[in-house]
Amino acid sequence: MSKTAWAAGPALLCIAVGLAAQDEAPLVPLFDGTLNGWSIENTSVDNFTVSDGILRVAAPEGWLRSAEQFGDFFLRIEFRFLTENADSGIFVRAVADESFGRGWPNNSYQLQLRNPLGQSPFPPVGGLFRHGSGDGSTQFDPYTADRASTGTGVWQRLEIEVVADTLTAWLNGAQLTYATGIANPTGYIGIQGETGALEFRAMEIRAR
Repeated sequence: MSKTAWAAGPALLCIAVGLAAQDEAPLVPLFDGTLNGWSIENTSVDNFTVSDGILRVAAPEGWLRSAEQFGDFFLRIEFRFLTENADSGIFVRAVADESFGRGWPNNSYQLQLRNPLGQSPFPPVGGLFRHGSGDGSTQFDPYTADRASTGTGVWQRLEIEVVADTLTAWLNGAQLTYATGIANPTGYIGIQGETGALEFRAMEIRAR
């Protein structure tokens, strides 16, 4: 998370086609229950750990970076907040040519992954930050994010689709975000370490 400006809109009017794409080629694991294929960046290795196939993030800084870069893709993530103040994010198309803040990748897009129960001036799940990557339009409905969230300690599903210069995100089947102006053609996928703790048990991707 950073102080990068984000634009909140009214309830989303856009009906995206992302979920229909699930009838295409099968998703493949991006996280296989180990840290194979991932690199811990700008933080202690103890802040990103795996036990019994579950990834725990309890880092005050840094990020976990995919080995591969992706352009257009559909990503499905299963996660749960362990603390009410849990605040993380999913980086997409991260060029990561520099760092900012607490070791996070600049020239990237971050989809917020913050527990709505926590007290924060920043958006909950679904808010989009553009870190040194230019401007664009973002429609985001924080009220839907609050209603769709299942609370602390419960597994939830986040889906992200990035196609050309657009990004769409859903939480537990409810559309939260539709953004345009996603300029970077390719980049890494990453998980941010920031506040509190959360876990991931699945990350699956379909590259287009």
